[in-house]
Amino acid sequence: MTVVMNIQDLGYAEIEHELIEIVGKHFNFSNEKLSAETRLFNGGVALNSTQIIELTLEFERHFDIELEPELLTMENFETIGTLAKMVVNEFSLQVSS
Repeated sequence: MTVVMNIQDLGYAEIEHELIEIVGKHFNFSNEKLSAETRLFNGGVALNSTQIIELTLEFERHFDIELEPELLTMENFETIGTLAKMVVNEFSLQVSS
C-alpha cells in the first residue's frame, strides 16, 4: 500500500527524511547509511538513469506532486539533500501558481 503524504504539512527536514525512507526502501539500502549528503550517482547509492526515473515516479506518487521534465537534472539529483531542496522549491512554485 502506497502512503501519500500531504507535502503542505512537511518542512525541509521531513521531506529529506521521507526521501531517505523512499531511497532506502526502494533500493534496499539501510536508512542508517543514508543522509542528506548521500550521493545518488557516483558513489553512495550509484543509481543509473532508469533507477532515477523509478525514484522520481516513487516520490512523485508519495508526495502527490508532478515534476516538470526540466527539473530532472544531475544537479537536482546529486544528493538526497539536493533532491529534497528541489522538491521543496517545486512545491512552493506549485502552491503559488
